[in-house]
Amino acid sequence: MYSKEEQETVLVYNKADKVWYVYSCVPKHIRKFLRIGKMDITESENGRPIAIKGVVQESNISIRKQRSKSEKQEEKDGDE
Repeated sequence: MYSKEEQETVLVYNKADKVWYVYSCVPKHIRKFLRIGKMDITESENGRPIAIKGVVQESNISIRKQRSKSEKQEEKDGDE
């Protein structure tokens, strides 16, 4: 298992092929990527993957602006 300081996920987009190349040693990301694409397990420990690499389709990755809370949501959170 990698320490938290060593854990990383790297995504590289290839525009010509319209795919994302993925490498990850972050457990949460490994679980997600194993569900959505064909991944090669590059390292395992006690039968569990601790590092993967692979390719996912362009449509599987989204980049979006973080939403800010509205005044109404802020008031509601303050009431609790």
